[in-house]
Amino acid sequence: MNFYTDNADLQFHLRHGIRWEGFVPAWEEGFRFEDGPRSLDEARELYDACLTEVGEFAAREIAPRAREIDEQGVTMRDGEVVHPPALLANIDGLRRMGVLAVDLPREVGGSNFPYSVGTGVLEMIARACTNTMILYAFYQGPAVLMFRFGTPEQRERWVKPLAAGEMSGAVAMTEPEAGSDVGAVSTSAVQDGTHWRLQGRKQFVTNGCGDVCVVLARSEPGSKGLEGLSLFVVPRKENGRDNYKVARPERKFVIRGSATCELAFESSCGELLGRRGEGFAAILTFMNEARVAVAVQALGLAQAALVAARGYAEKRVQMGRPIARHELVADMLLDMEAEVAALRALVYRCTSLQDRLTGLERAGGSEKERAALKKELRDRTPLVKWLGAERALWVARTAVQVHGGYGVIQDYDVERHYRNALILPIYEGTSQIQALMSLKDQVRWMMQKPGRLLSGPVRVESPPDDLGQAIGEMAREYNHALRRALTESLGPGGMISLAARALSGRSAEPDRSRMSYALLCAERLAQMLALTRAAEALAAHAHASAARRRLAERYARRALPLVRMQGEIVRSGDRSTLEEMGA
Repeated sequence: MNFYTDNADLQFHLRHGIRWEGFVPAWEEGFRFEDGPRSLDEARELYDACLTEVGEFAAREIAPRAREIDEQGVTMRDGEVVHPPALLANIDGLRRMGVLAVDLPREVGGSNFPYSVGTGVLEMIARACTNTMILYAFYQGPAVLMFRFGTPEQRERWVKPLAAGEMSGAVAMTEPEAGSDVGAVSTSAVQDGTHWRLQGRKQFVTNGCGDVCVVLARSEPGSKGLEGLSLFVVPRKENGRDNYKVARPERKFVIRGSATCELAFESSCGELLGRRGEGFAAILTFMNEARVAVAVQALGLAQAALVAARGYAEKRVQMGRPIARHELVADMLLDMEAEVAALRALVYRCTSLQDRLTGLERAGGSEKERAALKKELRDRTPLVKWLGAERALWVARTAVQVHGGYGVIQDYDVERHYRNALILPIYEGTSQIQALMSLKDQVRWMMQKPGRLLSGPVRVESPPDDLGQAIGEMAREYNHALRRALTESLGPGGMISLAARALSGRSAEPDRSRMSYALLCAERLAQMLALTRAAEALAAHAHASAARRRLAERYARRALPLVRMQGEIVRSGDRSTLEEMGA
C-alpha cells in the first residue's frame, strides 16, 4: 500500500539513477539555508521521506477514490463549476501534507526540491488517479509561471497562495480558431491605466474555473503571428464579481473529473506578467514543461495499467494454470514492463537535465554548458511527450486485452485507464505537433554543420557491447532516413545548395514549401528517434543489475525492428498521400 516502496524501478531512478551531487548543492546554494538541508545526504533523506509519505497517501487515500471521482464527474451548479467531493478530499490531503508546491523555492512557500523529486510525486499521484494529478498540477504550474516572470508584488499576491493551496489556477492559450497555431491568437489586451482590459475567448482550458488565470493575449495592435503577444494575470473575481465568464465544463468520456472550460473575456481586468510583447517566449518554456508533465501523467497511468494487468493475470486461472504462465500473455506483460521502464528512464533523463540546467543558472555556470544542456533537453522534450502518449495508450490497451471480457467492464480499473489514456496524444500538443517540432529541430541542427549532411545530427551514448551496437544501429537508421526524407523533398541539388549556404555561414534552413515529403514522414521519424532515445536512456543503467540489463536488451530487441521498418517506409519514397492531396 505504498506507490513508492512497491515500485522498484521508480526507487532505482530516485535513489541511484540520478546524480544528485551534480546539481543539489547549487539548488541549495551551498546548503546555507537555516530551514533547508545542511548536506547532500540530508537533502536526499528529505526527498526520500517526502516520496515515501506521498507514496503511502497515494495508495491508501487517492487511489481508492479514483473510480468515484470518474463516476461523479464535474458538474455545474448555480453558475459555478463543482468538482467531485472525493477529488477535493484528495487535494485537501495533499495540501495538509504540504506537497502542493514541492519544486517552488522556500521563499514563496515551496520545498525547493529538484524537478526530479516533484516528478516522482507527480508520477505516483497520476498512478493513483489521473484526475487528481491534473488538478494538483494547476497549483504549482501557474505558480511557476508567475514566479519566473512576475514582480515581487505578484509573487506575494499570487504565488504564495497557490503554493499554500489557498487558490488554484489555470493557463489559457487555446482559442476556437487557434489551437496548435499559437500565432493565430486573437484575444486582445488594451492598457487601461495601470491595468489591462482583455477581450476574447479561450477554449479547452484545464481548471478554467480556478481562482486566477494566466492568459496569452495580443497586446500590440496590428501585430501578427508570434509577435506582439503578452502574458496577463487575470483573477477569476474582481471586487466580488465575475471578471470573466466560465461556461459549462465540456462533457468528456476521458478525465471526467477534470474541469475543461471555455472562458469569455469581456473587458476583463488583468495585469501584465513579464515583459510586454514577449509572451510567446515566456509561454514556450511552460509549454515544454507541460509536455514533460503529460509524459509523467502517461507514465503513472501506464504503471497503474501494468500493475492491474499483472495482478489479474497471476490470479486468473485458465486451462489449469494462471494466464500469466501462458506464453502470449507472458509476452504481453513483459513488453508492457519494458515499455514502462523505457518511458521512465527517458522521463527522468529529461528531469535531471532540467535540474542540472537550473543548477548551472543558479550557480552562474558557463554559457557553453547551459547551451549544451538546453539542446539535449530540447531534443528529448517532444520525444518524451510522443513516447509517453503513444506507448502509454498501447500499455493501457494491452491491459484491457489481458483482462479479456472483464477489461471492458467498469468494475475493473483498466477500462478507466484506457479511456483516460486516449487524451494523452491530443492535449498539450498532439503527437503530430511533437513530430513536426522534432523534425524541425533535427533539420536545423543537421544544417549547422555541412558534415552532418553525411553523418546525420543524432549521436547516442551507449555501452561498447551488443546492446550498444543495437542502439547505435537505431541512430544510424534514423540519420539515414532523415537524409533520405530531405533528399526526396529537396532533390540532390537542393541538398548541395543547403550545404554550400551552411559553409558560407548563411541560414541553411530549407523552405517549408519544399519540405512536403519530409513533413509527410515526420511522425515516422519521431517514432524512430523516440525509440532510440528511450533505449539509450534505459541502457545507461543496464550495468546496475542483471535484471536491468535484461530489460534494456528486451526493449532494444523489440525497438530495433520497428525503427528499421519505419526507416524502410521513409526510404521507399512513397508519395501516394501527396499525390492524393494534389488531386
